[in-house]
Amino acid sequence: MGMADRRYDGEASAHRGAGGLHLVSFNTWLIIVNSLIFVVQEFTRPRGPSASRSIGTWILEYGHFSTFYVIDPRHLEFWRVLTFQFLHANIMHLFFNMLGLYVFGGLVERRLGFKKYAAFYLVCGIFGGLFYLALNLLGTAAGAMGLHGIPGLLYGPDSSTAFSRTPLIGASAGVFGVIVAAAYISPNSVVSLIFPPISLRMKTFAYAYVGLALFSLLIGTSNAGGEAAHLGGALAGFFFIRNAHLLSDFFDVFTDSRRTGRAGVARGGRRGGTSGFLARLTGRAPPSRQEVDRILDKLRAQGLAGLTTREKATLRRASEEQRGA
Repeated sequence: MGMADRRYDGEASAHRGAGGLHLVSFNTWLIIVNSLIFVVQEFTRPRGPSASRSIGTWILEYGHFSTFYVIDPRHLEFWRVLTFQFLHANIMHLFFNMLGLYVFGGLVERRLGFKKYAAFYLVCGIFGGLFYLALNLLGTAAGAMGLHGIPGLLYGPDSSTAFSRTPLIGASAGVFGVIVAAAYISPNSVVSLIFPPISLRMKTFAYAYVGLALFSLLIGTSNAGGEAAHLGGALAGFFFIRNAHLLSDFFDVFTDSRRTGRAGVARGGRRGGTSGFLARLTGRAPPSRQEVDRILDKLRAQGLAGLTTREKATLRRASEEQRGA
């Protein structure tokens, strides 16, 4: 697939700065890291029935996601909810996932920024794994009660009560979240498909793609587990692109970004920074990023006439602050 409007391809502009990861967009880093891991998998995997274990085997063994390794009390290997997102079964699996990121990821990253986009993508992947897990647990419980063949549920081996050990790998859950987010940001831009060779509006393409995954899950195709992860990622993408402020705390393992942000504003005021200067000049604090995002979303949906006088004034203040910065 390809985009007719190249403004929405995956080549997000490099983040300006003195150095570090932000010189390259997170979307680009995702494509690089996924590709490098696949190269390691392929070039180190065992050859022949008598071949010994390798780095590629180890990566797949300890990186894939499955209900058994996450839920079974002897394992509880929760890291798999992240690591499975960077593994792929074959070159075509990798190619189509990276193509999805290349085409749609840049648009979403430009809306969210480097850090929030990183959180958004990983959260969508996590929700994909958890949705797979939930459907397998429900299928396991249904199997224990003798209820087999319920559409949409994922059963264990031979519909038994055992947790599934079927490996789940791939970036697809995160990619589905990115596609749904792109449909929200730019619903009427055009997507040109390679096969079939047709053009669709972004929102039509996205929701048809999600609908196909749901249909495949309900009829129980051979990749029903993968479709469950796709739907989990899509649901997360639908929610978090509309509530992006909830992503701010994703990387707060050792720090509190909200506290740091408040301190930063106070320090800026004492040092005569732009935000502090505008606050003293106008007698009002600068508008929050969440409020500006909300108004921009409303502007996109309803046009300028749909904004209140107060919302228009907030956008003007935000624009003045940005120019001053």
